[in-house]
Amino acid sequence: MNASTDPLIPVYVRSIRIEAENIRSFELWPDADVELPAAQAGAHVDVHLPSGLVRQYSLTNPGDDRCYIIGVNHDAKSRGGSRHMHEGVRVGDRLQISVPRNNFELQEQAPQSVLIAGGIGITPLYAMAKRLIALDRPFTLYYCARSRNRAAFLDDLRHLVRGKPHAAIQTVFDDESGVASLDLSAVIARHEEAHFYCCGPVPLMDAFVQTCAPLAPERVHVEYFGGAPVPTAPADAANPAKSFIVRLARSNRELEVLPGVSILDTLLSNGVPVLNSCREGVCGSCETAVLEGTPEHHDRVLSAAERAANNTMMVCVSRCQGDSLTLDL
Repeated sequence: MNASTDPLIPVYVRSIRIEAENIRSFELWPDADVELPAAQAGAHVDVHLPSGLVRQYSLTNPGDDRCYIIGVNHDAKSRGGSRHMHEGVRVGDRLQISVPRNNFELQEQAPQSVLIAGGIGITPLYAMAKRLIALDRPFTLYYCARSRNRAAFLDDLRHLVRGKPHAAIQTVFDDESGVASLDLSAVIARHEEAHFYCCGPVPLMDAFVQTCAPLAPERVHVEYFGGAPVPTAPADAANPAKSFIVRLARSNRELEVLPGVSILDTLLSNGVPVLNSCREGVCGSCETAVLEGTPEHHDRVLSAAERAANNTMMVCVSRCQGDSLTLDL
C-alpha cells in the first residue's frame, strides 16, 4: 500500500539545541493525549513545514515514544527545508510529521557492527550507537567531518562509549594536519564478521558501496540523504528516450509517461495523489506496489533483493523496462 494513506501526527517544538556549526537538533513532542509510535534505530520521519515543503530527518533517540529528536544541517545549497528549520522554526512552533519509516534497520544480533558516518550522516548512526550500547553489543563508529566544530553529537558520543570496552569511536577531520582519509578497505578487512552501515555524502556512499561489493549483501546497509543524478529515461542506445504506459489498477486508468517526465509527475498532473518528498529516490516516501511489468530502478532505497523481486518501486525516479507497468493505485 502506498504511504500516502499514513496519518500525520501534530507535534510542537519543545527545545532547539546547537549541536555543531550549522547543525541544530529539534525536540518534537506530541500533544498530551497523543502517544508517538516507538521508532527503532535508523528510522526517519517526514517533517511537513508550514511552507508546504516536506523533508526527511533521521531520529536520534531510538525506542522513545515520548518525543522524537531530529538533527538538521543548515545546508548552503538548501532548497528551502533546512533553511526554514534553522531560520523559521522556533520553540513552541507546531509542525506535522509522518509516522516513522525505516529503510536503514539495525541488525541488533550481528556479532559486530561498524558504523561509518560522514557529516550530518551521523544522525541515524548516533541512534544506532545508543541502541547498541543499551544492548551491550560491540561496535566501532568511524566519524568523518570537515572539522571538529562541524561534528554534531561528538561529545555526547564520547560520553556514551566511555568505560564501554566493546564500543569505540575513531574520528577523521579534514582540516587537521597529518590525518589521512578513511581507508574503507582497511576498515572492512579489520572487521571480518561485522555488519557495515554508512550514511553521508554521495561520494562517501558510492565509495563504501564499491568497497563492500565483495561482501554478502545482507551485511551492507546504506542510507543516502542526497540523491545522485538519475536518468529520466532508460539508458538504451537504440532508443534513448521512450514513453511507456502506466496502468492504475485501483482507479482503472491508463496514463502515458513521456520521455523526460517522471512517473510521479505524470501521476500528480493527472490528479493521482502520491506521497512524495525528496524526488531523488532516497527517502522512500513514494514507494508504490508494482502488480505487473518490470521497473527500471534508479532509487537508493531498495536492496538488491528487493529490486530483483520488482514488487515495489520509487515512482519519483524509476521507470519501465518494457512498454507498460501496472501499479497498485
